[in-house]
Amino acid sequence: MPKIKVHEKALAHLSRGLYRSPASAIRELVSNAWDANATVVRITTNTPNFFQIAIEDNGEGFTLSDFETLMKGGIGNSLKRPLLVNPINSRPVIGRLGIGMLGIAQVCLAFKIISKTKNGQGFSARVRLYDLLKERLDKNDTTVTKIDSVGREVDVGEYAIEPFDLSTVRFGTKIIADDVHPTFVRAFQESVRFDGFKKPPKEWAKALRIVSKVRSLQELGDYWRLIWELAASCPVPYLSETAVPRKLVAEEHEKLETYNFKVIIDGLELRKPVYLHGNPDGYTTTPIPNERLKVYGKDVAFHGYIVVQEGRQLRPDELRGILIRIKNVAIGYYDPTFLDYRINQGPRSRWLTGEIFVEEGLEDALNVDRDSFNRFHPEFRAIQEYVHKVLSTEVFPQVYKKIGERSYQKSEVKYESQTETLKDVVSEVTELPVKLRQQKQPSADADQFPSVEVNDRGKDIEIVIPSADLIPTRKGNKHLATSILAIYEIALREKTRDKQRQIFTQLLLKLLARW
Repeated sequence: MPKIKVHEKALAHLSRGLYRSPASAIRELVSNAWDANATVVRITTNTPNFFQIAIEDNGEGFTLSDFETLMKGGIGNSLKRPLLVNPINSRPVIGRLGIGMLGIAQVCLAFKIISKTKNGQGFSARVRLYDLLKERLDKNDTTVTKIDSVGREVDVGEYAIEPFDLSTVRFGTKIIADDVHPTFVRAFQESVRFDGFKKPPKEWAKALRIVSKVRSLQELGDYWRLIWELAASCPVPYLSETAVPRKLVAEEHEKLETYNFKVIIDGLELRKPVYLHGNPDGYTTTPIPNERLKVYGKDVAFHGYIVVQEGRQLRPDELRGILIRIKNVAIGYYDPTFLDYRINQGPRSRWLTGEIFVEEGLEDALNVDRDSFNRFHPEFRAIQEYVHKVLSTEVFPQVYKKIGERSYQKSEVKYESQTETLKDVVSEVTELPVKLRQQKQPSADADQFPSVEVNDRGKDIEIVIPSADLIPTRKGNKHLATSILAIYEIALREKTRDKQRQIFTQLLLKLLARW
């Protein structure tokens, strides 16, 4: 039976536009560093000029032989890919060596790579990726493709090994993108030069305070977006174990701390950009315990949380939605559709954020860019259905219940305040203390319409108002209606029509001015 082979044109197309943002491309190099047992990744952007971007790690490094294996067909081909090193600190292996390296083409046409292993082997190479490759492939240019025993391979560029002194570099890998796309340079230069630009501080807590004050990252510009997206996607710890209410990420935070992995961009050490504190109406938290589903004979294991910031939109808006992480690395960013949740929740959808941590499965559902899923893959659908069930049966019912509670509390406070306003207005005009009570049931001889009783007891005035249930008007107008009836009865105490009209007008205007 004939075998099915994947056409390698797809990989070449992707190598020139694989990721949705510069952060996604750099994230893949960070993932390579993680798999190479690095403990620190340093990213320098040459801000405010952005003519060069460098990503350097202190990992195991790799040899010239490994590099040439990758360049000669190991990228996108597991049969030709070098074996990964044994992970430290019980880290899970991400395993994207090679494809992530070409992802830097998102921001540059050429780059330099220097790598040195701990046993002293190393190399330096210059890599140039072909421009307009897609157009050449679309024209079936045979000079960039060939077929071998494994399938069709695409020539996406060229490289040259350069001489260098091994003793001058530390072990690890450094990639220097120095032929940066002019559009990238221009966009990032503009993002740090506009009026009102805030320079990122060197402490993550201070950086988060700036970010939490804007509606969208767009207000801060592309440079801030790069920082935030890297923080959201890389396997770095949270600001603290209490970054999410009820310590919902305490276990994840502790695990990430034990991995001993730091990502530093332009001197700022990144932490996850989630810090939910200080909301006046509090938070509704829904932990997702460890779940294990069987999907066509394969296990899908995950856990997570969903948090609702009651009554207030999350800031920035990019924090809104559900983020799925596989092996601690974000797949794309927060999904504001909640994995295509079909029930429109209106403004309440802007209060919700959550993370799903996948320990086993779902990798087959990944698209090649690691930024998105095949949303019809059965493993993705299983998690999607689970999350939607939690949203519909737990999260949003709690949200609506709390909305009702807050509404009732606010109406009670408002009622008390308006009652005091009525008493103060009547007291000012009559120059007597005012007491107010509510008539629970109408008297047997009461008219068919609700009425207010005013009892002048000499030392004070007692106003007896009917129950709000007896007032045939909208709920929001009931208290105002009874108050107007009350001041009308107060005005009727006067002997002449002119005086009655004068007192009523005076009372009404005072009441409405303070209502």
